[in-house]
Amino acid sequence: MPAPSKPKLIITVAPVGSLPTKADSPHVPVTPDEIIEDGIACWEAGASILHYHARDKDQKACLDYDFFARVLEGLRKHTRLIVQISTGFRAPVHRDDRIRAVDLRPDMMSLNVGSVNLPRGPYPNDPVDVEYYAAKMIEYGVKPEIECFDLSHIHAGITLWKKGLIKDPPWFDMVLNVKNALPYHPRHLVHMVDTVPDGAMWSVIGVGPAQLPASTMGIVMGGHCRVGLEDNLFYAYKQLATNAQLVQRVVRLAAELQREVATPAEARAMLRIENS
Repeated sequence: MPAPSKPKLIITVAPVGSLPTKADSPHVPVTPDEIIEDGIACWEAGASILHYHARDKDQKACLDYDFFARVLEGLRKHTRLIVQISTGFRAPVHRDDRIRAVDLRPDMMSLNVGSVNLPRGPYPNDPVDVEYYAAKMIEYGVKPEIECFDLSHIHAGITLWKKGLIKDPPWFDMVLNVKNALPYHPRHLVHMVDTVPDGAMWSVIGVGPAQLPASTMGIVMGGHCRVGLEDNLFYAYKQLATNAQLVQRVVRLAAELQREVATPAEARAMLRIENS
């Protein structure tokens, strides 16, 4: 009996977030050159999208425009990856600082549509600012990734989509297992996916030890998944991972579960992202 037809799997890699440093793992890339080098390895391993944050000279999260630009330029020069710049930032800043890199015209940017309590304190995302970010992305032809830490964030993304502030197909990213937010459980993911409107696309992030089961659920359910050291430093218990290793594992899982992996060009067509 043939396997049920599912779309090709889009693998996102998040090589560096806002928290882990070299002290946590020597494999965390914190300079533009390191992120570009990691991006090349992850592209060769099977990733289609790369999501990244900026770091300063002390490895602290920042919104350095030149950092974002250098990584974008390098990834476009050496890979065919869909490049996604993060707008996430927890320290109080003017909203224009979080969206400034939109004029670099990356393929995608993250769009945090609701507030959430994170381990180091509240992460506020004012609805007025969220609409402003979405409008800026429309203006510059950048595809948003709707970050969903709970069910209400899916509804917030649907509202933006119905207002015409997000173009088809909307791309929802289910973020599970962040402390103080929604923990990972298959039932939670199923309920979130059931809330996504027809015609939308979705991916799942499992933070920490939830990365492997969440990715597997994404593959089985016909969605997509994100891996990488931003979300999980370990390949197995007490065994540090590299970003390429985490991508390679998902590619192997997809093969066993009879899901073809999308190339960046195929993912670009599925998401309706214009060629950069």
